[in-house]
Amino acid sequence: MLKLIKQYRFYLVLLLFLLVPVLSIDSTNRAPRDYRAYDRVALAITSPFQIAIHWSLDTMVTFYENYVALWKTREENLSMMDENRKLVNTILNLRELEQENIRLRNLLQFKENFKMDAVVARMVAKDVSSEFRAIRINRGKLHGIEPNMAVINAEGVIGRVLRVTDNTADVVTLLDPLSAIDAFIMRSRARGIVEGLTDALCQLKFALRVDDIQPGDLLLSSGLGGNFPKGIPVGTIIKVTRKSFGITQKVEVKPSVDFSKLEEVLVVTKVDASPAHVQLIEDKLIENKLKEAKE
Repeated sequence: MLKLIKQYRFYLVLLLFLLVPVLSIDSTNRAPRDYRAYDRVALAITSPFQIAIHWSLDTMVTFYENYVALWKTREENLSMMDENRKLVNTILNLRELEQENIRLRNLLQFKENFKMDAVVARMVAKDVSSEFRAIRINRGKLHGIEPNMAVINAEGVIGRVLRVTDNTADVVTLLDPLSAIDAFIMRSRARGIVEGLTDALCQLKFALRVDDIQPGDLLLSSGLGGNFPKGIPVGTIIKVTRKSFGITQKVEVKPSVDFSKLEEVLVVTKVDASPAHVQLIEDKLIENKLKEAKE
């Protein structure tokens, strides 16, 4: 028997390979409850091979879909992410340019309204000392800037030029205790000298105790001394303290300029100080205050 098996083993194996698939196909057409004995034998023989083949094919397909086929997609994703970062930076730069253009347009409009000759400059440094409150701008002698010239922006008074070089100038701000700007209350015309008090506040000195000064009053530059144009906003009165004695009162002022957001400034080189122009400035300020009150 063994001799016959060995002699015809090739034909037996061939028959087995032909018979098993036929039986398997035949078994798949029946419900499990209708399986015969040879169906179960065929399934027992072919199941391991089917499982192994299915696993191999599934692994190969998964590898191809997740790695080979997606290799170019991954490269495209990396390229798109890089392009997206560039576009985001471009958008941010454009937004910053838009904000800068708005600020510059406001400065130019302010300059035209006040009929003054001025040099536009940018703040490039800020004094971090607790003793001085000054800034540095990127314009100097070569641009026509001289000491004691007024420095303003569309919001109001910033300070005055302290010293200059060929291409830079140091500006002592309104917040510095050494600053002294003659100003008056737009409503009551009461006068005083504005000096720095803290990093965010100023004080109106030499205001008489009998002067009509109330919180909310707007302070304007008086134009005395010739450095500052008349009618430039200096600040708003926020606190008034009157004592029962003495000849003056203590007045705290919030500057019109937000120094924490300061970027571009105007250095005034020449001012139209005609009475008609000064009256026009005050009329515009009153108009702006009425608009703000309505809003």
